[in-house]
Amino acid sequence: MSLSSVPKIVETRELDNKRWLVRALLLSAVLTILFTKVYLTIFVIDLGVGIYSILTSFVLFNILFISYFRYKDPYFKVFNKKIPEHELPLVSIVVPVKNEENDITSCVQSCIDQTYKKKEIIVINDGSTDNTGAILDDIKNANPSANLRIVHLKESVGKKKAIEVASKIAKGEIYAFMDSDCDMAHDATEKAVQLFYWDKQLGAVTGHGRVKNRHTGGFRDHFLEKLQDVYADGACRAQKGMESVYASVTCCAGSLSFYRRDAIQDFIPQWARDRFLGMEFKFATDRRMTAHVLSTRPPAISYSSKNQNQAAVPVLNGEGYASESVFSENPGNSESESDGKKVVNGYWKVMYSQSIRVNIGVPPTLESLIKQQIRWRKSFIRSLFAAGGIFWKRPFYVALLYYLQTSMKFIRPYIVASTVVFLPLMGDYITPVVWFAGVLFTGMIYAVDFRLRNPGDRNWLYRPFFTLLSTYVYTWLLIYGAITIKKTGWR
Repeated sequence: MSLSSVPKIVETRELDNKRWLVRALLLSAVLTILFTKVYLTIFVIDLGVGIYSILTSFVLFNILFISYFRYKDPYFKVFNKKIPEHELPLVSIVVPVKNEENDITSCVQSCIDQTYKKKEIIVINDGSTDNTGAILDDIKNANPSANLRIVHLKESVGKKKAIEVASKIAKGEIYAFMDSDCDMAHDATEKAVQLFYWDKQLGAVTGHGRVKNRHTGGFRDHFLEKLQDVYADGACRAQKGMESVYASVTCCAGSLSFYRRDAIQDFIPQWARDRFLGMEFKFATDRRMTAHVLSTRPPAISYSSKNQNQAAVPVLNGEGYASESVFSENPGNSESESDGKKVVNGYWKVMYSQSIRVNIGVPPTLESLIKQQIRWRKSFIRSLFAAGGIFWKRPFYVALLYYLQTSMKFIRPYIVASTVVFLPLMGDYITPVVWFAGVLFTGMIYAVDFRLRNPGDRNWLYRPFFTLLSTYVYTWLLIYGAITIKKTGWR
């Protein structure tokens, strides 16, 4: 299949003028609150809480401003370009699965139904004890023409080692890794191929996730899933959008991410056997892999073809960008040069595309959600020794925001404890009230942002609830995760 079938008309404008005006008002509100917090910190509230609150608004303003005015979906630059039929790369879609009998059919079927035809699908059944194995065999028998391979492992080896098994038999130039409780949009692979083909320094790209049951039932039905949906949408569009401006996304989500084979193939065995604190570390799957891509450089000449003339990695300039594209295709073509102007210190780019969509499965109960969040905190702690040690090599401003946000995560438990317990005991009730109002304000800013991008979607109402959950519950899980980091149970 040629990618000449990509639609020639794509809506590249995210919002109309009226909603752009509301965005500007949101930023004005955040800026006003920021200056108000400065005044309150000097004259009214506790100094430590005040400074932390100021930093919160500073980070929020930067995330929104950069993602609003500087982020452009990289797919929009290449959607109407044609890839020659003989140069279409093979994509290896890899799905590790364990005990997902309820979701695995829709997951694998979404892989089979991809509009991009030059693909192989490798499903690793990681020692499932339910009906997952039988369901996979039925899918294989029902789709004899699909390039689908099912590998049944007798014993569970974990997600990373299951992916390693797939990597030993995969032949694709591009990997797609997807969680088994997710299903990707039918054109996700096609769009990813466009990005990788036209940007030779792109090492990885992650997509935009929305929760499966986000519109099921009434307000209280699937409440936690709807909380997670509105958060996932904002985390992708705001946080990853901001990071993507600098081609430095910090975490390619396990729900669906694409990697160039050259960027990760040699690292997969080490990643699968990652050790931390003297033991094999089963977590940090997504962040650890992303950190590797962020910290390595592409070959000087890679992915060459008969009609491409590619240059080697250039010398850095003072701003952390190269003056020309690392891979300058057809040097006389000004359009190709302008598309690759901002390369990242000669390292692989890691991007986010809002156009690559995936429906994700999330924990439906509070117990399962807390367990997931503990695993993620352990992964975050492990990733500090990977991404934290190399992120200073990325562009300055995104590195500044990364280290600032990371530091604030460790300070937050003290701030929350102060506003909930210590300060009220000392007779200071104003600071806790101001802090709580600031938390709700942040939730409402993200809620309005969600509604602007998703008109008619009532899930925006859940965003303040998620902010309260994140502030007063998730905050403590980082401490618990650090204390129990040697416990490697997955569920």
